[in-house]
Amino acid sequence: MKKENTVNRKLRIPILISGRLVRDIWFDLKHIQYGWDKKRRDYNIGPARNSYSEEDVIMIFEQLKHLEQDPRIQLTNLKDVEKRMIFYVYDEGKKLKMVVDFMKNSSTVVVTIH
Repeated sequence: MKKENTVNRKLRIPILISGRLVRDIWFDLKHIQYGWDKKRRDYNIGPARNSYSEEDVIMIFEQLKHLEQDPRIQLTNLKDVEKRMIFYVYDEGKKLKMVVDFMKNSSTVVVTIH
């Protein structure tokens, strides 16, 4: 994710996740669309893996209000991340993995959806 491309958007409905009330989310739409090349430390080159809009990301995240699931915890070495969780969400019947970080500063970041 690149700080200059990260946006903060309000949810239409607050969602309680693991004891945290989420009212807004942060995300980098280009990171969600293209993914991340760890070696180059930049977005992947090539065609986008999806064409999600900001509104799509919000709607996909808001599914968590209605889906019964226990998020899978993923280990991370990022010092600002309190907890990284993996959720399974759906787009037109297609099962997707959504990675969400609960930050130590109480913000919630959608890292990627694929």
